[in-house]
Amino acid sequence: MFRYWKFLFLAMLSVIVLAACGKTLEEQATEAIAAAKEAFQQHDQHVNEEVDGVSLYKPAGFTIEDTSDAQNIVMKKGDETYLLFINPNEAKDSTLFYDLLKNSKDKERFEEVFTDNSYFGFASVTQKGEDQVELIASVGGVKITTMSKQKNIVANMGKMMEIVSSIQQGT
Repeated sequence: MFRYWKFLFLAMLSVIVLAACGKTLEEQATEAIAAAKEAFQQHDQHVNEEVDGVSLYKPAGFTIEDTSDAQNIVMKKGDETYLLFINPNEAKDSTLFYDLLKNSKDKERFEEVFTDNSYFGFASVTQKGEDQVELIASVGGVKITTMSKQKNIVANMGKMMEIVSSIQQGT
């Protein structure tokens, strides 16, 4: 009988310790923003898709919805939907989307701004629910956003920045 309780106690203790070892949102957001920064600085994704005259990089596993047009491209990967907004009137150094984001009153938001060779970009991670976060990646007049599960933010943010970085913009 003593062995049974000892085993049960150790099993419960193991579960508690493992649950406490999960990364916080801040740690995951920091990793996600670092992935976005790396993708932003590379600018080397090869275009492999075209939608209404807009050439872009579409990562493996992503699909483009038929309802997409040159300014609003809807992409899907699994059960997550990505909304890509392209403002053709904004240049690669535009801060429009960042200025709009700064005016929001989100309490738990992590963000970073990137600049490189006259490009302006940013990445933002905002807590929206217990396990839901809003991810935004932007370069100039191009922005992509999605609602993601917290465990997917690092992988998603890197892919999102690769997509927006691949779109050619006016100067």
